[in-house]
Amino acid sequence: MAEAQNAWRRLFEHSPIPVLLLTPDLKIVNANESYLREVIRSRDTLAGLQMFEAFPDNPHATLADGVNKLSASFEKVLHEARGHTMALQRYDIQPQDRPWQVRYWHPKNWPVLDDKGSIIAVVHHVTDATAAVLSRLNGPYAPVLLKPNPADDPLQRADKAILAARAIVRETQEGLAASRARVEEIVGFRSSS
Repeated sequence: MAEAQNAWRRLFEHSPIPVLLLTPDLKIVNANESYLREVIRSRDTLAGLQMFEAFPDNPHATLADGVNKLSASFEKVLHEARGHTMALQRYDIQPQDRPWQVRYWHPKNWPVLDDKGSIIAVVHHVTDATAAVLSRLNGPYAPVLLKPNPADDPLQRADKAILAARAIVRETQEGLAASRARVEEIVGFRSSS
């Protein structure tokens, strides 16, 4: 049994998937090495802190809403006892002893249940999407939505980038829905919704 527990501990520690483990009251229990690399923090500086004490909103970003959105996702997970995948989210980080850094994430949260179905922990997983979002600055939407202005604050430009990314996602979803409806029409199927 001890060997199996060691294997699970190693799997958690060395997984390439960034994972943070929280108590149901959102106190940080542990983070794996991948997560710590993503947020540029050490385990010692995070363990025992409340999630939003460790990761507050960037006070320099006027449109910061990461805490509110992540908090709502955690509430959904805790209320429904099932996972929740969030939309693309700007949530800046402040690495140890460094200035704030603009970051965009695809967060996923899910509960860990005991044998009786009670939530004993919450898992927070993130995929860093910063490079993809910022690369859009040079894409087809840049001239209209993201034309850089040297007088703009870099954080304001990043806020504009996330709005442009959300517009792209919305347009893609609408296009997929229209394509699906057309395919269903062609093959004679209709969804029952």
